[in-house]
Amino acid sequence: MIRSTWLFLLLAVAAHAQVVAEKQVDPLNVPRQNADKTAADWEAQAKAMEPKIAILLPCDPKSRAAVEEVSRASDLRLAAMAAYLRAAAARAKADTNAAKRVLAAQAALSGGWNTERAEADEERAAIEMQVADLKESMRKRGSLAGAEQVLVELANMVRERSAKSEVQASRSELIDTLLGDLVVAYNDRQTALENESNLFSAEIARWNTYYAARLARATTECAIINTTAPPRKKQQ
Repeated sequence: MIRSTWLFLLLAVAAHAQVVAEKQVDPLNVPRQNADKTAADWEAQAKAMEPKIAILLPCDPKSRAAVEEVSRASDLRLAAMAAYLRAAAARAKADTNAAKRVLAAQAALSGGWNTERAEADEERAAIEMQVADLKESMRKRGSLAGAEQVLVELANMVRERSAKSEVQASRSELIDTLLGDLVVAYNDRQTALENESNLFSAEIARWNTYYAARLARATTECAIINTTAPPRKKQQ
């Protein structure tokens, strides 16, 4: 049982190690870089928009085009950030599941060591009883010294096995605690990213509303100017 459990644990650890190794070529690099680039592009265009609009008349088509251009850059930025958050949340979930698999394997191994220790204690107690019986028989007949020595050696071996199992069981408790903390940390990170990803739709809606309002204001200002402007005189 112990060997098979060890094999299961090693396979689980190997799978998690593969996940860690894959992070060296982080699959989040591309969506992160895309999010950073589109954010930088939008920020540059947004800063340039206000001075550009300030020197244009409200009815100048270039004014509306400037707002629309920045609005499109904002859409690209928000879409890239949303994609990155989804990818990061999915990655965090994979890390959490990997840590849970390792914890489950370690828990099974801990149970195995506890069983091993209990079995060794039972075997040791049974052998010691047999040794005691043989000593009594030897006292009566004086011809079982060889058998007694064999059982004494077996009892020592079982006692050593029990001690090793106890050490392994105590180490397993510490490992269980550390792995449990790791699972909690991974799960907290996963939850935070999933919540941020879910809330980001509200951020997208706010920016869409903002640029829609900017375009509406430009249209309103143009309409006001056209309404209040004095009529042109007809040429004679």
